[in-house]
Amino acid sequence: MSVLLLVPGFISLFLVLRGRIETAFLSVYLPCLLCLPDDYQLRIPHLPPTSAAQFALIPLGVVGIFRLIRSRSFALMDILVVLFAASVSLSEILHTAVLNNGIFFAMNTFIATVLAYVAGRELIEPDLRLATVQRFVTLVLLDGPIGLYEWRMGQNPYGVFGQRVLGLTTILENVQIRNGHGRIGSVFCGAEPGGIAFAMTFCLNAWLVYLRRVRASVDLGERLTKLEGLIKTPFLSSLKYHVPGLLLLLYVWLTQSRGPQIALAAGYLILQIPRFKNTRMVMIVVAVLLVVGYWATLAYFASYRSFDQNILTEQQGSALYRLEMNRVYPPIAEKGGWTGWSVGGIPYVHGLESIDNHYLLVHLAWGRLGYILFVLIAWENIRVLLVRSWQLEALEDRAFIFSMMAAMAVLWFTLLTVFLAGQLPQISFLLIGWIQSTGQPPRMRELPFSFRRVLT
Repeated sequence: MSVLLLVPGFISLFLVLRGRIETAFLSVYLPCLLCLPDDYQLRIPHLPPTSAAQFALIPLGVVGIFRLIRSRSFALMDILVVLFAASVSLSEILHTAVLNNGIFFAMNTFIATVLAYVAGRELIEPDLRLATVQRFVTLVLLDGPIGLYEWRMGQNPYGVFGQRVLGLTTILENVQIRNGHGRIGSVFCGAEPGGIAFAMTFCLNAWLVYLRRVRASVDLGERLTKLEGLIKTPFLSSLKYHVPGLLLLLYVWLTQSRGPQIALAAGYLILQIPRFKNTRMVMIVVAVLLVVGYWATLAYFASYRSFDQNILTEQQGSALYRLEMNRVYPPIAEKGGWTGWSVGGIPYVHGLESIDNHYLLVHLAWGRLGYILFVLIAWENIRVLLVRSWQLEALEDRAFIFSMMAAMAVLWFTLLTVFLAGQLPQISFLLIGWIQSTGQPPRMRELPFSFRRVLT
């Protein structure tokens, strides 16, 4: 039954060959990315385990590479992403115990980073911006009912279907329980990745709210319009444009993941910037608030060291675990040198087997080189967002940039407390590439060649 995961790839390839690239991206790749777990993977002989979203992405990524090469409009981020994928591949091939596993990991890394990046960079802006945000928000909202079932029953329906119907062993049936309820993750392979995805989608939805407020004629799509129309009472009518956002906030809360919740508070501050005329001054104020909040949060969690270890709450124990992890592992990461230990070769410390800090995990697995490149990708992403926020003049474009800035702030902040898992690498690099292409003029449509009759 798992062979059905090949179908999206064939459909995507067929549509690309027919020139319907937008349809393949919006109606095949995004639904697979956002509505199917990444653990739904098919293992073809001599190839790495591949998900439905990855199968659908490959034809689109190839189109993106050809467009980027033909345009010759290369940027620093392009180089950083390629070098990062190359450094990860080098580390895995050199240090993985089984060479084939290292090669397979390198192939998956290329798909999830380089192909996702070039797809976001070349296929969306500017013509598909609104359609992509609409589709993204709608698909993530559809993940909510499954999440509510997880919260109530403590069981993942995707895991049940994957194991009992598809015959997969890569996905679990049960979810983690906290405070007497399941932590929802829906399709995102865990509560923390789910919290990041829901919080980033909330930030993207803020742009749709802005458009609906300033342009009454904007078409938000049939599903979002119906969802907003559920609120009919005069008292709540002013909130109808915020229904998707309120649902996304509920999803973030039900994940019971403190990292995404705290990061979303930072993202919400960024979303307020377009409301003011002097945006540069407000950006400085928000930056100061974020720095102060970051150091205050660190000081608060550091105070847990003085508590009695026998009466710690679950939240305090989790924070203390991360403090100890961040103290123990950096020297081990330095011993890995420039190429690290590889993911499968990390020398774990007993009792600290989960590396809940993606920056630290990158340093451990892929060494000093991979760590430097990953940090440079984050800094370049932030720099491009700041430059775009100053360069773009249209209010709608600037509001979109600040929505993206909030979404990426959620990502970069939360990665201090969790590692990228599931679909998040694809989502992250898709958005990074998308941001890189903002500010471009409308793409000239390529007309089919035809002979012209000349009178003689």
